[in-house]
Amino acid sequence: MNNLRTSLGHVWLLSRQELVDRHRENALGAAWLLIQPLMFVVLFSTVFSHFMRSRLGADTDPYLYTVYLIGGLLTWNLFANLLNRLTPVYGAKAHLIRKISVDLWLMPLHIVVAEWVVYLITMTFFAVFLLVIGYPIGVQWLMLPVVAVLLSGFAYGIGIMLGTLDVFIPDIKNLLNIVLQFGFWLTPVVYLATILPPWAARSLHFSPIFWAVDAVHGVVVWHRYPPFKELAGLGVAALASLYASRLLLARLQSEVRNLL
Repeated sequence: MNNLRTSLGHVWLLSRQELVDRHRENALGAAWLLIQPLMFVVLFSTVFSHFMRSRLGADTDPYLYTVYLIGGLLTWNLFANLLNRLTPVYGAKAHLIRKISVDLWLMPLHIVVAEWVVYLITMTFFAVFLLVIGYPIGVQWLMLPVVAVLLSGFAYGIGIMLGTLDVFIPDIKNLLNIVLQFGFWLTPVVYLATILPPWAARSLHFSPIFWAVDAVHGVVVWHRYPPFKELAGLGVAALASLYASRLLLARLQSEVRNLL
């Protein structure tokens, strides 16, 4: 229990430091935590409000595609940012790992905390934007944190496995960038799955990322609760990912520490 409290204490301190370090060299400092999410919402609400809305049958609503796009992008960005920051985490924190005894599986949680701060700020601006344009926000929104937690769990497990392998194979980070680029365009974030060939649309239903994006689109665009199958599948994928990462790290932990 003491070890767990100590590890969580490290996570809290590292989370604060992570948020501070991101903008340490900028004149506005931590203010960028608010400016960047705000600009994200403003950009996509103004630039894209008149593009591709016919794809959603939204000729009478200039903001429907914007809502669709921002909901999908926020979900994808949460997943991609977690992977991008988790993969190099052990190399980046090697100086800390060499100095103090830290739980290598729990320590990277500080990245999840930091990304969730940014995610929640952006979602808040998104919600305010919807209220301003008179777009309804229903009780279905209460399911968004559930989807985000499950997606974060899935990303955390994958990120820990990639981070462990990255200690041995530094090219993992470069490969991840390529995979994420393909993954973004293979996931209906900026387009509807209905425009895909039937075989491609069916294959999406095997992707945990699609389950998360589709669930968010359903909530924010069509005001419906996420299908139980998608939530259950995402939960199983998250548990499997976390369990596999724990096993891999337990097997390779001593080698990881030696290389660092």
